[in-house]
Amino acid sequence: MAEITRSGISDRQQEIVGLVRDRGYVSIDMLAERFGVSQQTVRRDIIFLAEQNLVQRHHGGAGLPPGTDTLAYSNRKIRNAAEKALIGREIAKQIPNGASVFIDIGTTMEAVADALIGHEGLRIITNHIGVVSTLCEHTDFEIILTGGLVRNRDRAITGESTTEFIRNFRVGYGIFGIGSLTEDGQLLDYHYRDAQASRAALEISKVKFVGIDHSKFNTDAMMPFAHVSDIDALFTDRDPPAGLKRVIDESGCDLFVAHDDATEKPLKSAG
Repeated sequence: MAEITRSGISDRQQEIVGLVRDRGYVSIDMLAERFGVSQQTVRRDIIFLAEQNLVQRHHGGAGLPPGTDTLAYSNRKIRNAAEKALIGREIAKQIPNGASVFIDIGTTMEAVADALIGHEGLRIITNHIGVVSTLCEHTDFEIILTGGLVRNRDRAITGESTTEFIRNFRVGYGIFGIGSLTEDGQLLDYHYRDAQASRAALEISKVKFVGIDHSKFNTDAMMPFAHVSDIDALFTDRDPPAGLKRVIDESGCDLFVAHDDATEKPLKSAG
């Protein structure tokens, strides 16, 4: 039996709360496997934690309770910030001046926006208010912000109107952040609406880049929107697990592992 702390919450339940705060959402399947308990046990944990307002129950898992999302996004910006900055700089090396670019939502995409500040004449489409804020303050780029529903916690714009808006354009480069990259090469997101918008942006992008730090290998996102064979290059900060690396190699996707001493590696051009 799990040890009960003085607060009345077991060690396992405390770890569940920590995972939810770290990831934003965790599934019952993942928690059952992680702790070696039944799914019914995990459901009871989630019900108890939801009653304490420590998590919010969702079908198939648990997420952040109302009012904590913004803090969680701030925490994600801090986590692996140096690695995300490296990834952003290496992606930026592949974007020529004057290019048209779609930039996705997420903390890694904010790092990409930071890295693009030194460019000239870019034309940007994005559904991320954070990206717009960064580029408006430091550049004179032409910037188009999509329409749609504003999600307060991360300043993302999403929904069916966002997806339809994106389909009106064509860009040379699409840069994407994702929730997880699985062993079989699936690119996953946490939210259905986000995945739909990303699929639309893939369709309008001539050259497709994905930026992902090592913490996103095989995490608990649940909404597939593409496969590594659908993109031109994957940028990360550590070598992927051997099985995933083999899938990437076989897919024809270029793998770029960014380091402090990384040198430029030319990739496919949209021109």
